[in-house]
Amino acid sequence: MPYRKNFKRSYPLILLILIVLFLGAVNSAEDDIYEKINRNMDLFGQVYKEIALNYVDEIDADKFITAGIEGMLSTLDPYTNFIDEKSRDQIDLITSGKYGGVGITVSVKDSVIVITEIMNGYEAEKKGLRVGDKIIEIDGVELKNQKSENMRGLVRGPVGSQVTVVVDRDGEIITFNLVRQEIILKNVSYYGYLEPEIEGIGYIKLDRFTSISESEFENALKSMKAKREIKGLIIDLRDNGGGLLDAAIGILNKLVPKNSLLLITKGKRADSEKKYFSKEDPMLSQDVPIAVLINGKTASASEIVSGAIQDLDRGVIVGTKSFGKGLVQQIKDLDSKSQIKITGSRYYTPSGRWIQEKNYFKENKYGVFVDKTRYDQTDFRTLDGRIVKAYGGIEPDVEVKTVPETEIYSGLLSKDMFFKFANSYIERNPDIKNVSPGDEIFAEFRIFLAANNFSYDSQIEKKLKEIGQLASNKSYSQEIMNSLNKIENIVESDETNEIETAKQEITLAIVNEINKRIINEKEQIEAVFPFDIQLQKAVSILENKSEYNQLLGK
Repeated sequence: MPYRKNFKRSYPLILLILIVLFLGAVNSAEDDIYEKINRNMDLFGQVYKEIALNYVDEIDADKFITAGIEGMLSTLDPYTNFIDEKSRDQIDLITSGKYGGVGITVSVKDSVIVITEIMNGYEAEKKGLRVGDKIIEIDGVELKNQKSENMRGLVRGPVGSQVTVVVDRDGEIITFNLVRQEIILKNVSYYGYLEPEIEGIGYIKLDRFTSISESEFENALKSMKAKREIKGLIIDLRDNGGGLLDAAIGILNKLVPKNSLLLITKGKRADSEKKYFSKEDPMLSQDVPIAVLINGKTASASEIVSGAIQDLDRGVIVGTKSFGKGLVQQIKDLDSKSQIKITGSRYYTPSGRWIQEKNYFKENKYGVFVDKTRYDQTDFRTLDGRIVKAYGGIEPDVEVKTVPETEIYSGLLSKDMFFKFANSYIERNPDIKNVSPGDEIFAEFRIFLAANNFSYDSQIEKKLKEIGQLASNKSYSQEIMNSLNKIENIVESDETNEIETAKQEITLAIVNEINKRIINEKEQIEAVFPFDIQLQKAVSILENKSEYNQLLGK
């Protein structure tokens, strides 16, 4: 009893001592990190100064410091990056979906920058630029052997400013004087009801998450609801690399019950944890089934949406495993010309999953991370008790694998044969209104390939040539060389049939390339629906209530 009385009397003093010791430890830790920062900054500055002034060759001081910064950041995760003045327009594009330009998409073909897409309603279309035009000069700068990303910096600029573009159109040199406009990229590239419309299955294709994604998604739902009752909804997030976290949260608010946990983010400090909840009533009844399409290019904000819908058992996920990006970045100004995009937190789906695929944390060869076991995880459960995996992207509830890209298709693509054939086809059929996959167009394409002497070396041919070269260097017998030649002839003979094996893949690519020139974006997307096996599987699931409920464990 005396001991207890004395302890009670001493308790406030002990507590005060503990608080002082704790604060002292915290201050000591903070003092220690700032001391290290100051010491290492001095060291970094000395190395930079010594090299810039005394290295044997002339050094570009600006590029040298940028290389140092990027080298330092390369020891961290893949998404913490230095952003210089030239790259800031890309950040503006990611956050706002807007930029100053003329409305064209380009790529490099045969070392020449070629227009591959003309956006409807913008300056390039109004002034008469065409798909297939070769850009040879912009504002007096010749583009020979330039990369397409370098051209982007030339053609983009302040809204209202002028840019002069010189193109080669089938040997004719044409100059276009264009005025840059505000180009607004659509986030929802397609919405509507899938055929047959009487089933009431809606489809929304969401390409990115910017500041206007939520409003576009909401308007798409409103437009479909105004037309008829939505009896099922497919959200296509394939190839959607993400964007703004707030846009993902906003879209989830339209789909899940009010007050649902949507996301958890956690930073370095214990008090950094933040939970996001839905704050509004959803736009769809919870009886309306939802399917979300994902693939290996579904990342970031797209995974926040698909992960929450899966964890809350609000819908089924169809396709292939997503990319696996479980990190959140912030953009901070360093000075008037540069910024840093820094990973400030991890995000966790409602069940608590961290879905990061690239394990930079454990694989880092420089050892800059102190605790490498802190984020080991196990299985988690959805709201209704289904087991979901925590690591390496979002696993679909229904896996639907697409046919891998064939080697012959890659060879045709690398030599721009689809693009060249489409140009030739349109030139020969200037009044064509539509084109469909079929034997006739495939046969024309084969004739075109023969006329243009198309050939490519497959992987096995390349390996055989390497082996042949090694055998020749070793002076192997003629018998061995003859055997290698015989194998190579057999391979070449088999490869003549390879194009027939990949007929469907090649025919679809031909039609898609031609359609870019004769029909609008909406019609191009619709033309692919019948051949989209992942989409068709999602439709069949939504039409079968029993299968849908079984997948959700109901």
